[in-house]
Amino acid sequence: MKVCMIVHQYYHRDGRVRRYAEALVGAGAEVDVICPKDENHPSMRQLAGVRIFPIPLGRGYKNQGSYLIEYGLALILFTVRLLGLYLKNRYDVIHVHNVPDFLIFAALLPRLLGAKLILDIHDPMPEFYMSKYDSQKSSLTVKVMRLQEKYSAKLAHAVITANSNFKDNLVKRGVPADKITVVYNMADPKVFNRLAYQQYRHHKSEHFTLIYPGTIAPRYGLDVAIRALPLLIKKIPNLRLVIIGHRTDCVNDLEALAKQLNVSSFVEFRPLIPIHEVPKQMIQADIGVYPALSDPHMDIATPTKVLEFALMGIPIVAAKLKVLEDMFSDEAVFFFEPGNSTEFAACILELFGNPARRETLVQNADRIFVNSHSWRSERDKYFNKLNDLLTTKNKGIVWGNSDQKPPSVKETYPSKTVKGKIYNDYH
Repeated sequence: MKVCMIVHQYYHRDGRVRRYAEALVGAGAEVDVICPKDENHPSMRQLAGVRIFPIPLGRGYKNQGSYLIEYGLALILFTVRLLGLYLKNRYDVIHVHNVPDFLIFAALLPRLLGAKLILDIHDPMPEFYMSKYDSQKSSLTVKVMRLQEKYSAKLAHAVITANSNFKDNLVKRGVPADKITVVYNMADPKVFNRLAYQQYRHHKSEHFTLIYPGTIAPRYGLDVAIRALPLLIKKIPNLRLVIIGHRTDCVNDLEALAKQLNVSSFVEFRPLIPIHEVPKQMIQADIGVYPALSDPHMDIATPTKVLEFALMGIPIVAAKLKVLEDMFSDEAVFFFEPGNSTEFAACILELFGNPARRETLVQNADRIFVNSHSWRSERDKYFNKLNDLLTTKNKGIVWGNSDQKPPSVKETYPSKTVKGKIYNDYH
């Protein structure tokens, strides 16, 4: 079986795409990925058995105009690259990952020649665009986003999306429900394995640490956490808020806010680190925080970092968003109203003074989520969808529910490939 994936992201940074690709390789498939060229790793051509074919385009959009221009250019380059590879390899399946959805049109000719197409909607573009650029639902651009979503889904033989909320919205916009498979965006248990980091959990620290590793952008509400610090440091003088992620313009704004509130010494901004180093940082923290703001996208987008907190067994304080209420409960996550720094501070103070409550939150998160969700079950849903598509081509693939062991951590993160640094974007 031959599969080609298209993604407008540096392959080694996209955990969802990597889990699909490595699961397929582990089951005996040949997998190629076409993605932008990463100038930090220009020679990367293979990772964990997956062949990587870069297009001569990076990711560098800064505003709405450059955003659309970059995606338009990407469509052209993906189309040319895919056609050349398809004529050589005759892929059975071409799996296209958004954003944007319309990248699936790069696979139009292979579709006509018999390839099966999957459109994987990591983030529905209308809501994502409204969140990223503070656009209104009635705006022309958002209407265009809905239109391209509609026709992209029509071109696909199957649509995959990341949670049931996304599916509900897609169905409301006309995508047939029986065409959509939900494959939840689970954290990777091979990386976020709390047992492997137990020796770091009880290291004595001079600080009571709150941690946020991920995208640093206004929609993630990190200003809420910083605004809470003047209230918190009165009761927790050794408090430290650790924010880990790629430095963006938002970091400058957050640093200015911390300086204005005289709390700069209580906030630590750390640069993006390899994903396999994140668990060690998490497990040494006292609380994982997710102060995202409410908007049409953030309300329904699965926050992978919260799932990672749960896997690592640290208590979670998070904004009360629909997606988290659907996945957890207030027994497992300490919720506060989005944007309310006073409530956020109250949650932190309650947990600081009540270690037993912190432990109860962890135990309930295990019971409600960790013990009942796994990437293995999501992988099998994906394999079953491939079986359904390939049955019509008389391929008879039957390994979807096999006990094939996934690649080991060593196989998944070969240091010789990228000098031991496997980075990940958090969404």
